Amino acid sequence: MKEDKNQKNQATISKSIEKVAKVMAKATLAYDFSYKEFMEYYKMHIVKECKQAKPRATVVEISARTGIDRRFVAPYIVAEEAKLKPSKVDLIFEDVQAICAKNDTFLIPKIEDKQSFEVVCRKHANGSLTPKSIFIELFRQGKLRDSGEYYELMKPKHNSNRLENAAKGMRKVSKQLVDSVADQDWE
Repeated sequence: MKEDKNQKNQATISKSIEKVAKVMAKATLAYDFSYKEFMEYYKMHIVKECKQAKPRATVVEISARTGIDRRFVAPYIVAEEAKLKPSKVDLIFEDVQAICAKNDTFLIPKIEDKQSFEVVCRKHANGSLTPKSIFIELFRQGKLRDSGEYYELMKPKHNSNRLENAAKGMRKVSKQLVDSVADQDWE
């Protein structure tokens, strides 16, 4: 009987976690923020909260409780902000910009050149992302467009409205999440 009740409670907890994850997934896509950034901040805060709850906890204890590799626990404890690595797409775009600047052009060959888009993609995302999928993402971001045998750098658009709307949306989502648990007794 008691085990049956525990299973029901675990199922309720799992459904609740699923709902929170779904909200965050929708916010991530709607407001175009990085999943990696969210997860880095999440890991940093879970480590800090664990340490605050039990100040004498060792790195290994915190690692066991949170599931975060012990090598990363100590840096998270002292961090003020999460350290983010640029995404593969961002690294590729930086290289494309550098190649274009070096050659004093806005065009980069798609293939068949030692400084082609395909070569840059293989350097940073070999096997994990295709050059076509990387181009599609850069096109979606308004950074590259297809010009026949070349990809062309697009002029940067002022996207302050998009960023402002994303910031407002994220403030609203985070406020609602915080307000929904404000009455919880966490001690």
